[in-house]
Amino acid sequence: MLKTIIVGAGAISYAHAEALTKLGVEICGVFDINKESALKLALKYNSVAVDSIVDIVKDADMVHLCTPPSKRLEYAEIAMSAGCHVVTEKPIAISIEDAETMVEMAKKYNVKVMVDYNHRFRDGFQQLLDIVKSGKIGDIVDVFVYRKGMLGGNAGSKNDTWRRVPGMACGMTIESLSHDIDMILQLAGPMADVKADIRGTITGLPEFDNNVHVSFNLKSGAMGLIHSSWSSYLKGSSRGVIGTNGTVILEGDDIFDYTRLRIKTKDMKCEEVFVLNDAYDLLKCPSYYNANKHFIECIENNTESTVSGEYALGTLKISQAILESAKTQMPVKL
Repeated sequence: MLKTIIVGAGAISYAHAEALTKLGVEICGVFDINKESALKLALKYNSVAVDSIVDIVKDADMVHLCTPPSKRLEYAEIAMSAGCHVVTEKPIAISIEDAETMVEMAKKYNVKVMVDYNHRFRDGFQQLLDIVKSGKIGDIVDVFVYRKGMLGGNAGSKNDTWRRVPGMACGMTIESLSHDIDMILQLAGPMADVKADIRGTITGLPEFDNNVHVSFNLKSGAMGLIHSSWSSYLKGSSRGVIGTNGTVILEGDDIFDYTRLRIKTKDMKCEEVFVLNDAYDLLKCPSYYNANKHFIECIENNTESTVSGEYALGTLKISQAILESAKTQMPVKL
């Protein structure tokens, strides 16, 4: 039986713990700087809360890092130097320097790293990706992601999470656009350049951007757009591809719900609409199970994850380029 330690006992840790339990992985310890949070998670999943992971990491095969992204490097080094593989929430880090250090450490200690780009493992997105890769819609002309909603249901006005704490806040472009960038890379291939605008609505926290527009060109010659908001009083989402022979769109009634898959090709008289049951629920969404299963198979078969540390470093560089473009008001080549 594989064993893991969970570092960081916030909401996302429960999704991983639920999936790991179903996969038969033993959670041999839980650590959080808030001991009460660690105890709560440990009690629910038949584990123990620990004051440090240093003394127990030698007994684990993996470490799951569910901390804020600015607080991962120290724990990653403890885990990797003990020979543990690492699953970390996205993004891999806030700074490129920290991400590069984690990638180099994985090589140095010969361990595997997976960054949990959770939404790529969801059934709705996989159906969209399969259609695009099948060639049904022809060559890609345009790829897009639109999503809007209210972070925490409060327009970001409360200072009750790490996301709004100076020094830890990294904003939507670093934290959440990583999902959209990952989807676009899978659907349409690498980007050539980006041009962006960002806005934040939280007074006194300028580093917390929660509205982002990004236009980009792909190396294939296609074009694209990301439009995302964490401060919209209306919610919904769509992501899709316009091709030379058809169009396919994955829609949802919330910021990360997949409710409908729509497709129409030049040979179809009417569009087809597939109703999906793929709402985003932390404890019920099978993507955390799918992601962890993928990583376990990588460990057992000695293969690299499709979302390795190096891959995540690449997506972080795109997020940083978006911020640079918004600051300079100039396109940034990738």
